[in-house]
Formats: sequence, structure tokens, C-alpha cells
Amino acid sequence: METTRVLERRAAQGDTDSIFRLRYRRAFGRHRVKPTDWTAVVELWRRAAEAGHPRAQFYLATCYDFGRGVAVDAALAVRWYRRAAEQGHDVAAYNLGLCLRDGIGTRKNAPAARQWLRRAAEAGDAGAARDLGVLLHEGRGGARDDVRAVQWYRLAARLGDAKARHNLGLCYLEGAGVALSRRWAKYWLSQAAAAGHPNARLVLERLAAR
Repeated sequence: METTRVLERRAAQGDTDSIFRLRYRRAFGRHRVKPTDWTAVVELWRRAAEAGHPRAQFYLATCYDFGRGVAVDAALAVRWYRRAAEQGHDVAAYNLGLCLRDGIGTRKNAPAARQWLRRAAEAGDAGAARDLGVLLHEGRGGARDDVRAVQWYRLAARLGDAKARHNLGLCYLEGAGVALSRRWAKYWLSQAAAAGHPNARLVLERLAAR
């Protein structure tokens, strides 16, 4: 691992990865003793982001998203999420998909939201897989497709997502995208309840009372 001095030297020479990593270390490093100077962090991340560094673009987007070192600006957050996502940053793709789904910092665009969520889901992001499943199940951004929704719920559920386990359980209970199966409904609802999903517990209690 490079020392801070090495990173500083490389950053002074214009190395974008060193610029990003130096500010990342100062923002989140375990040896940090002073409060993070987010204004300084943002400015160096901006340099790296404008030079095309995808992780810097993503973290700069989060600064605009949450108001770290800059005023909250959802439109600029979307701009930087998009630039990072276009370079293959999976979490940026997920965040961009959510912004397009909900109309945060941009116009609502459910078809585009599906595309970006799918990119992140295919990379193994459980939340993206779950939320893509919801769009497919609800028919937002295209035709309703319960079979594909179940496929994405199942992926997210196997990755440990409690909401996806709950949704998958309901699909088995209702026969949406899968054959009706009380056994599998109880299995996935139990998995969701064990992970702390409150509605899953309520559904299980109703099933037990029948």
C-alpha cells in the first residue's frame, strides 16, 4: 500500500487515481483524527472526476446527493452518477436507476430506470435486483412480467435481501410468476422474518391462523 507521501507526490503530478485515493483516505481512513474537511475532499474528487475517474465521479455524486462539502444538488448528483455509471460503476448505475425511477434530479423515466437497475443487478447488486423485480412486477417502464420479476427477486433473496425474500414469498403465495406453493411461500417469508422484515411476520401469523 502506498504511503500518504507517495500519494501526495503522485497527486501533485496530476495522477487522477492518486488524487482520488488521497482524498478517500483522508475522508474515511482509519487513522483519521480530525473531522473530515469535506470542502477540500470535494475539490480534489472533482479534479479526479473531471479527468474521468469513475470512483471519484461516484463519490462526488454522493457529496451532491447528501450535501457533504457542497449544497445538496440532485441534478448534479444525477450528472455524476450517470458519468460513473457509463464507465461501469455498479453502485452509480443503481443510484442512477433510482433517481430515474423516482424523478430525483431528473425527469421520471421508468424504462431507463429498468436499464440502469438491470446493469447493477447483473453485477450482483441485491438492492438493484430487488428493485428491478418490483418494476417488472408492477409493469412500470414496460410490460408487467412476473416471471422475470421472480428471477430477480430470487437472485436478491439468495444474496440476503430481506425485502426480496418477502416479495418472493408473496409471489409463491399468490402464484405470481411461479406455481402456487404454500410451502415455498412459508419458506421465503420465514427467511424474510428472520432477517427482520416486519410484514413477513404478519403474513406468517395469518397463514398459521388459517
